[in-house]
Amino acid sequence: MKLLIVDDELDLCCLLQEHFEEHFDGEVFTATTPSEALRLLEQLQPEGMLLDINLRSRLNGFDVLSRASEISPATKVIMVTGANDFESVEKALMLGAVDYITKLFTVEYLEETVDSKIAAHLMYA
Repeated sequence: MKLLIVDDELDLCCLLQEHFEEHFDGEVFTATTPSEALRLLEQLQPEGMLLDINLRSRLNGFDVLSRASEISPATKVIMVTGANDFESVEKALMLGAVDYITKLFTVEYLEETVDSKIAAHLMYA
């Protein structure tokens, strides 16, 4: 399984990359900008992506999410963000996210969500 983690916080990307590399059978990649995320999506066609909304750029996570369905349609996206409002959740799900997790979270909860929303689907694909 290939997992792409997209967050403008480099420390969080590194922490999550290290965790998932230890606990999942697959490759983990990170991007800290929308343009890097889109490039990696096209290049890698990952099975899953953890995506923040606020990426401190002209483009945001919603922009990446809307392009993901064109660039890598099989990629399952879980939003992992500090934005905790109904409109953001609704918009993310409408654009194709399979789940929405707000920061602060435990890595164990995030791992369970990735396992149930992304990895489990690979067994039945």
